[in-house]
Amino acid sequence: MSDDIPQTPQPGDANPEPPQPGLVEANVDLDAAKSVSRRRLLTFGAVGVGAAAAAGLGSWAFIRSDTKDSGTADGLTVTRSWADRQLTVTAPSGVCDAPLIVAYEKGFFRDAGLNVVLKKTGTDEDATAAVGSGKYIATNGIFFNFLGPIYNGTPVKLSGGLHHGCLDLYARNDGSVPTVAALKGRKIGVSSLQGSAPNFFSLDLLDAGINSSPAAKQVEWVVIEQDLLPKALQDKKVDAIATAGGFLPIIQGVKDGWAKELSDNRDLSRNASYPCCAVALNETFVSQDPVTAARLVNAWARGSRYVGANLQETAEIESGRHYVPDTAANILPVLQTLTFDPSPKNLQRVLEPGIDKFIHTGFLPAGTDARALADKVFVNLGLDF
Repeated sequence: MSDDIPQTPQPGDANPEPPQPGLVEANVDLDAAKSVSRRRLLTFGAVGVGAAAAAGLGSWAFIRSDTKDSGTADGLTVTRSWADRQLTVTAPSGVCDAPLIVAYEKGFFRDAGLNVVLKKTGTDEDATAAVGSGKYIATNGIFFNFLGPIYNGTPVKLSGGLHHGCLDLYARNDGSVPTVAALKGRKIGVSSLQGSAPNFFSLDLLDAGINSSPAAKQVEWVVIEQDLLPKALQDKKVDAIATAGGFLPIIQGVKDGWAKELSDNRDLSRNASYPCCAVALNETFVSQDPVTAARLVNAWARGSRYVGANLQETAEIESGRHYVPDTAANILPVLQTLTFDPSPKNLQRVLEPGIDKFIHTGFLPAGTDARALADKVFVNLGLDF
């Protein structure tokens, strides 16, 4: 596999490179650590935001055009076609990226007439900013990760949640932290302060009357390498750990009896209705060719539905094609904890209440208009599911 995959043309390029025939093989990291999580790399954009608000909050709409160069489909206006371009998407990094993996490997993107390339991000790369710049056309992650960057003007749109259930919060099974409320004044280990886990579980802490913002100092977020989180919890260096879900070492700790699950985004949390791994799209791509964008999201969602009906095959694909450096037998139990229920309509429905609640965590300015930000974040591509 090679890193020398042709890059997606930047939005506005006058003469984009012609697409290469077929699909280019995914560039995945074969040197990643051997432990498995639903999302190995929490590399999506920072949620901590400055005080400056992005201008122009408001509903995102496509305006019809009667020019000969424009085409319409299902109420969407194409002002500049991207149908024949090579579309670069960030490469999968963990088990929970199964919808993307399957959509690619089973040819669902090809069936939709798309030439999709999967490209590995850099170790410290801000994938949200890279999608906004046009380096990548799309990525995916829990929608809370994208709120701060979009609020501050990063040109990215969300369309369609892909599944539920990829985050977990654990404590030691020794009575030291019996509930989430008991975490006030305690240390919580995370692999990144800008990752999905602290963003999501800040809502659970809010429900328990705890201000999770680092500035409030009601909890201490301790950044620890993902693979070392279980040991840090067991050695009492932290009182809890928030992880990308399905992390096998800590699951083994639960089986062995020394760890327990405090919350998750499946059924233990009051916030479990919020989908994880929504599709994030480059705004110029969406505004110029919403029809091709809709095909991309629809094929991605098709991958999610296929995964839900074919867990064993998916585990074998993830292992056999080296997307996840572990055996199918170890990957399958992780997939079984996820609910594959892709839905743009559900994502749109929960955005405003989710943003309204997230404002109170301190990760967005107190004066944020939840409805306006929800309108700015979401793009309706006419996908009725």
